[in-house]
Amino acid sequence: MPHNLTQNLSKNLPKNLCKIGLLSLLALSTSAFSQQQPGGAAGNDVTTESFQDWEVRCQRNAEGPTPCAMAQLVTQPDSNQPFMQVVLDYPPQIDDPVMSFFVPLGVRLAPGLQLVVDNGEPIQFPYQVCQEQGCRADAPIEPAMLQQLRSGNTATLSMISPRGERMDVDISLIGFTDASTRIAR
Repeated sequence: MPHNLTQNLSKNLPKNLCKIGLLSLLALSTSAFSQQQPGGAAGNDVTTESFQDWEVRCQRNAEGPTPCAMAQLVTQPDSNQPFMQVVLDYPPQIDDPVMSFFVPLGVRLAPGLQLVVDNGEPIQFPYQVCQEQGCRADAPIEPAMLQQLRSGNTATLSMISPRGERMDVDISLIGFTDASTRIAR
């Protein structure tokens, strides 16, 4: 990733990532992440489990099934600074899971995001909304893609910089299978 672009995308990133986290909490169809307390501590009605590089949060629900979602915070390739968040959950409105990406501002919106697992076929994620905190892109994950994610080694998310340069960000799939099995309905 070019140094200037990294600087532009990461300027005020820790502060903005908290805001992106809030945006992601509001955007999720389940309330599993919405009960997160400042500093990452879960409320009394939320359980948190780690599955290697993925975290699962489940909302305790006495009235029905326990809604759960899984997430990974991805750091910048050349540092340990937070860069983006990826979330997978099962919204009640559709049968397939939905994968959402929360990225900082400073990307071209028209091309959206592209996700490739290992060397498989890419899938496109259109951006839904951008606010001062960052941008969100999401798409349903069909069974074939879910299986690719479960059996894959790495996923690469591609986005386009303001200058038209392609930026690739690796997403770890270590623990993905166990976490996705845990949240499956």
